[in-house]
Amino acid sequence: MSHKALYREWRPSSFEQVVEQGHITKTLKRAVVTGRITHAYLFCGTRGTGKTTLAKIFARAVNCLNPHEGDPCNKCDICKKALDEVLMDIAEIDAASNNSVDNIRKICDEVNYMPGLSKYKVYIIDEVHMLSTSAFNALLKTLEEPPTHAIFILCTTEPNKLPATVLSRCQRFDFHRITTKGIKERLRKIADAEKQQITEEALDMIARISFGALRDAISLLDQCISASDDTIGIQDVLSCAGLIDDQSNAKVVEALVNNDVTAILTSINDVIAEGKSPARFLSGLLGYLRNILVCMNVQEPSRFIEADNNAIIEMKRLSSLIEHETVIRYIKELSENEAVLKRASQPKTYLEIMLIGLLLKKTTHMEKQDVKEDIKTDVAKPVIKEPVKKDLAVKSEEDISWTKYIQDRIDKGSKDVFELAESSIEISGNQAVITVGNGFLKDSLESNKDSVLEEVRGFNANVVNIRFVCTGMNRITGSPQQEILEIGKKHNIPVEIV
Repeated sequence: MSHKALYREWRPSSFEQVVEQGHITKTLKRAVVTGRITHAYLFCGTRGTGKTTLAKIFARAVNCLNPHEGDPCNKCDICKKALDEVLMDIAEIDAASNNSVDNIRKICDEVNYMPGLSKYKVYIIDEVHMLSTSAFNALLKTLEEPPTHAIFILCTTEPNKLPATVLSRCQRFDFHRITTKGIKERLRKIADAEKQQITEEALDMIARISFGALRDAISLLDQCISASDDTIGIQDVLSCAGLIDDQSNAKVVEALVNNDVTAILTSINDVIAEGKSPARFLSGLLGYLRNILVCMNVQEPSRFIEADNNAIIEMKRLSSLIEHETVIRYIKELSENEAVLKRASQPKTYLEIMLIGLLLKKTTHMEKQDVKEDIKTDVAKPVIKEPVKKDLAVKSEEDISWTKYIQDRIDKGSKDVFELAESSIEISGNQAVITVGNGFLKDSLESNKDSVLEEVRGFNANVVNIRFVCTGMNRITGSPQQEILEIGKKHNIPVEIV
């Protein structure tokens, strides 16, 4: 006999065996005991949380000849036929492959006939959100006026895609993600029954990377059992799951801190050589940076990080070597490029460019900070005694630096800073005041305030808010088009008014 997948072999056969869905099993058992069976149920939740399994248990329970406190006996003829999947009165339909209106019309025609052996005809429609609009319309009529012997159980991972008219006719049950503790207990029970040795660290890893999906966890355990000769360790889990360990991620972060391009490229080559995809590498790095950010801001990071104590200690060490805003910038920029990486024709090369680009931006930011420190140091020297003149000197240096920064951006082909060419800036704390010469530029900049703020933060990362001031006349003397042409001419930028 061929091997049966563990998740099928260990599928719960009663409400009591379902893991951590007590808020649902209690209601369904009570409905069976009291006979308050409705005609339509909606089971929604993430994959691997027991939606289809619980639907099958409920289908047996309502038809069982000898139910025990709402649970099916699994011994009567009805239960045995249902378990063997030969009972014609319980039908499971995959809406992903049977999503046409003709498929649903066939069900609507069959539902009018009385059940053959059972009390109820039960239709379990899995992935119901995949039905077409016309199929939903055909199903709606039956849900409105169903036969007394019919029960529909709709299962979906995306209830938001269901029409409101369907949702309003169903009793909805939301399945929770299984906790790490619940998954570990179930995996330990399965491993013991299979006489397979597995370390606690390996159990922790399987439970963490399953993200609350028990079926995924059991499937990964099954794969690890097949791949391991003896005791399953954490490296076996990482190898089977295709994941990157925390040590590799720590090396990359430390290389970013030390501006070590060689170490970054070496880490990427090592991971790719192990058969891991660049997308998986980036996903693991983002998760690790998130954990470092948690260590920076939380007293007890172990409550929010699924990792062993040694890994958390290493994260804390790295968090002391890197600035808070730098970690946020890394996460933001890598996240924005994650989707692009998956579509890239050369994903490895694109990943290398991304990480090296982080170092270049870091270097540029450090140089700007050094320039600002030099300006502050020069101003602090008691060369000019009058405090008012000191303020003017600071402002003059700042304006010169701002003008140079904008001109450099324009020379590099950036069009977003074009309207800032004739502006001056004054920064106080985290507030920046940008002064322009006419009301037209002021209105235009205010309408693009978010993009302007990004440019200002490139000049001074401490700025979080900006406002605009217009000097001179509130209205420009010429037309807006003429004003733009003059600015373009001054900075040698070709401008075409359309």
